[in-house]
Amino acid sequence: MNRMRNREECHQPAAYQGAILVLLLGLVASCGDDVVGTTDMGDTGDATGPEYLLHVPSPDWVDQIIYFVMIDRFADGDPENNDQGADEYDPTANSHYSGGDLQGIIDRLDYIQGLGVTAIWITPPVANQWWDPLAQFSGYHGYWGRHFKQVDEHYGTLDTYRQLSDALHQRGMYLIQDIVPNHTGNFFTYDGPYDPEDPTQNVLLNSESLPVAAPEQAPFDQNDVTNSEHRAAAIYHWTPAISDYNDLTQQYTYQISDLDDLNTENPVVRQALRDSYGYWIREVGVDGFRIDTVKFVDHPFWRDFLYSTDTEAPGIDVVANATGREDFLTFGEVYETSNPLQNSAEQILSSYLGSDEDPELLAVLNFPLYEEIGRVLGEGRPTHHLAYRLEQFVSGGFYPDPREIPNFLDNHDVQRFLAGASTAAFKQSLALLMTIPGIPVIWQGTEQGFTETRASMFAQGWMSGGADHFDTTSELYTFIRDLATMRLTGPLFARGDLSVLMDTSAGPGVLVYRRMYEQEQALVVMNTADVEVLLCGLDTGLEAGTVLEVLQSLEIDEEFVVGEERTLLAELPPRAVLVLEPSEENVELPEPAAVIEVDTLLEGETFTAEVTVEGSVDPADTELVMVIDDYLATFTAVAVGTDGSFEAVIPVSRFPYGEMEHTVAFYAPEAKVASPRYRFTSDVEFEGEIITVEDPRGDDTGPEGSYTYPTDETFGHQMDILEMVIEAGPTTMNLKLRMAEWSESWRPTNGFDHVAFTIYFDVPGLEGLDYLPKINAQAPDEFAWDFTHFAFGWSNALFGTTGASETNWGNPIAGPPAISVDGPNRTITFSYNRSRFGLDSWEGVKIYVTTWDFDGIDNIYRPLTPEGGKWVFGGGEEDDPFIMDELGPVEIVSGV
Repeated sequence: MNRMRNREECHQPAAYQGAILVLLLGLVASCGDDVVGTTDMGDTGDATGPEYLLHVPSPDWVDQIIYFVMIDRFADGDPENNDQGADEYDPTANSHYSGGDLQGIIDRLDYIQGLGVTAIWITPPVANQWWDPLAQFSGYHGYWGRHFKQVDEHYGTLDTYRQLSDALHQRGMYLIQDIVPNHTGNFFTYDGPYDPEDPTQNVLLNSESLPVAAPEQAPFDQNDVTNSEHRAAAIYHWTPAISDYNDLTQQYTYQISDLDDLNTENPVVRQALRDSYGYWIREVGVDGFRIDTVKFVDHPFWRDFLYSTDTEAPGIDVVANATGREDFLTFGEVYETSNPLQNSAEQILSSYLGSDEDPELLAVLNFPLYEEIGRVLGEGRPTHHLAYRLEQFVSGGFYPDPREIPNFLDNHDVQRFLAGASTAAFKQSLALLMTIPGIPVIWQGTEQGFTETRASMFAQGWMSGGADHFDTTSELYTFIRDLATMRLTGPLFARGDLSVLMDTSAGPGVLVYRRMYEQEQALVVMNTADVEVLLCGLDTGLEAGTVLEVLQSLEIDEEFVVGEERTLLAELPPRAVLVLEPSEENVELPEPAAVIEVDTLLEGETFTAEVTVEGSVDPADTELVMVIDDYLATFTAVAVGTDGSFEAVIPVSRFPYGEMEHTVAFYAPEAKVASPRYRFTSDVEFEGEIITVEDPRGDDTGPEGSYTYPTDETFGHQMDILEMVIEAGPTTMNLKLRMAEWSESWRPTNGFDHVAFTIYFDVPGLEGLDYLPKINAQAPDEFAWDFTHFAFGWSNALFGTTGASETNWGNPIAGPPAISVDGPNRTITFSYNRSRFGLDSWEGVKIYVTTWDFDGIDNIYRPLTPEGGKWVFGGGEEDDPFIMDELGPVEIVSGV
């Protein structure tokens, strides 16, 4: 039974049950006796067509795995519907329709189901604005509705949609439809200053919009601005585009990306939206809704939309219950992310779930976890950050049932994970997705290793490379299939509790968590570093001698046995993953081959300079190493005296400056014995070289001084660098960039928008490259880059030269810099750790900085044309350098 519906029944059971009864009677009258089961309807809803299995009971959603499909970019099953004659179809352009449709999904259900998923979520299938001449873009994606109760002509017909529903239900699978109650397409905008007292001023109707200049469905066809004189009765809010995403009034009533914002306070609008989306449940048999742009509609609307007892147009939950769906899934898009070790986003997300008295959505997409997975597994941040995020997710009290929350790695609105991270990191992330609570969501193309956000799966579509991408033998397809099989085999991974057992605060490395369900349990062990690490001191809670069976593994293949004091000791290769299940087998453990004692107090201590550790090992001829922060790859050999005593120095002064938590352990590799893993804190003051370079204001006009910014009003001079300060210490190098202007109106996760930094490093002794990938430029004289750092508002990635070309970054490297921002002073600081570059010092390293802007959805630098445009730079040719401003190269002389 739906948790949210139970809340509603407790609050007003009679009205709720009465609405369901009225709706059931209406369904029986029009559909026959078999409401929950096959439905005999033609395209108009009359009982004249074939029998389809449309209405089935809801599944237990916590046990499902979802595959997310963008209709236009998945598969073309009916080429006859591709071109509707409005010049909106052009599979060579991302701005146009590519030809995917509902029939294409039906044709590829074997491929989808073979991946191990149990449900599909499709982008909105409703009739859309085909071409917006103001934005020079099409509604191929489905989020620009013109009629919420019709299937878009590019996708098929109502009957095709019913066939998809039937085909899924016949397979025991489920259908989730994306819906958009917040807005329609872009049929009007404001061309000039906005006067909230007179919204009729400066309104510009999008009269050349195709196929229509206004929505066709009542009451949304009432987009006459004169209706705005009666605000409460108006169908639209009649407001301009949001310019400040931190302003709640703009968030709830202004237009997101110029899309016409519906007046969702108006009862007429509310009733029409309930009727429109309830239609798809009744007529097609949709099993759940993903709800777009949830945070742009105020909370009272969601209670009405889902639980209204209006008999003419009841709430979605009421409609679903009348068709036998007692657990209709609703999960919303609330794009909010938290900074590391903070939970501000979780607080916002959970508010859209409502309360027992005022319920709202059943679930929300887990954007905070998505962001943290990218930072930790993709970028190499400390695993302690992910441990914190997991604990907030499962036990922070934000979600009534975390198992109902959909988790994902990327989607259609963000960069692909693989656009800035390695395949090994991606596999780890997939393993995590399939072994934590929450409903896993797989975005189409994930299983084929896509790097372009909205590239097509079929050969004729945009960015397909001229080939189909439905390979069921591909590396990632089979990997996901195996993980899905493991997850679906029993209730442990979908339903069990999660507790984090070990993490690290100094960087990438060890992460261990336990899953427990009744008498079943499993340990998930990861090494998120690109070097070998030592797993020691892990208290498994299991009896010594317990043999652990390997359910899944990556980069490691050996048997594991719980050691003395319930601990587990292992050398974990780079990017290793282990899913271990305790077996009933127990073996007798041999006597330890060595005993290590540490006499110096380390646990919980803070050190500001080198510290000498004293201890002993028996026998005295035991090979011994010191392992800091678990990094076995960079161990320090320890000299042992004839009496077994030893001394080892922890090089605190070489640690990154500031306060940081570390670990240290002493390990005998041959004896396979380790000391406890001690945690301590370093507190190091900065000592090193400071370089300051100033840059003229107003030189953000390209190499020849001819470039202009995109014309959208949100652009100013955010790409103009005024000053660069380099602080090069023994380990950390801070690069501070002060900008002429600053903006964060789009609430970017990195704290700045409308500028992308591409920063190049020339390292002494390495060969390097003289072309600059993706930005159509050559490196400055006597400069050859060895590492590239790319950062914009929603991405932070580091690349090497392997595999680099003029159109490819190169190999992703874990460990891009930490980013901190000082908005009032318009300063961004990137903090680099030399170990990520394999350097002993910063001496002789040269740095070259460039600026431009980046389109994260299309995964491209914004284009350049002679005339420019709203989102296009002007004043140059398309193959001219994408450099608005530049600074350097600057050489670090001493690096200490």
